[in-house]
Amino acid sequence: MGNEDRFVSESLEALLVSIADGVREAQDALNNIKPVDAFGRAMPTYHMPYLDFELQVEMETVTTASGSRFLRINPKTGSSSSTREVTSTISGRLVAVPPGDGLPTPLLTLSSQWKKSRVYEINVSAVNSAGEILAGQAIELNINLEASRQLSETEGVKLPAKLEGTNVSEAILITDETGSASTLFTIGARIPAKAVLVLSAELGSEVANLTVKAGGEA
Repeated sequence: MGNEDRFVSESLEALLVSIADGVREAQDALNNIKPVDAFGRAMPTYHMPYLDFELQVEMETVTTASGSRFLRINPKTGSSSSTREVTSTISGRLVAVPPGDGLPTPLLTLSSQWKKSRVYEINVSAVNSAGEILAGQAIELNINLEASRQLSETEGVKLPAKLEGTNVSEAILITDETGSASTLFTIGARIPAKAVLVLSAELGSEVANLTVKAGGEA
């Protein structure tokens, strides 16, 4: 690819990315429409499966003082170069592709069961968006420290710098034939009873969070 082609390619790329960002922002705004009205009646929802566009652009052949030539979309003025404009029409379609390139995506469900003082059983279930059970999958469990600190502060408590004695028995869980797995979550004695701890489970790009109270049932 020559310098001229590369310059035009990069310019068009930035332009198309900008259009795609605008489409995504518009869809996000549509997603935020309230599902029901003031009387509890269902409101219509909207989805943009694609966007047809047509752009009128002016490409310029630019010759610099050194004699090099290139094409660009956004004109640049200056006494050290000469230009020749070419009007062009660019049309196309941006098509929305579901997450996972249209393939089923994983879905995680987290729940907790209080076992005894400062000990919870953590249960995780994995399926995909097509309803299929995900067996034999490795799911990683972590304590989300930042979220735990923020939520605990809303309860008027401050977590210690180190969560000594706070851990999950198994950080990596393997789902069984039902797509389920479980482990124990133990909370250290120095963690204030009103503290809120956040557990995060990850399977690929899918993340699920669960909150538990340090000194009692969730």
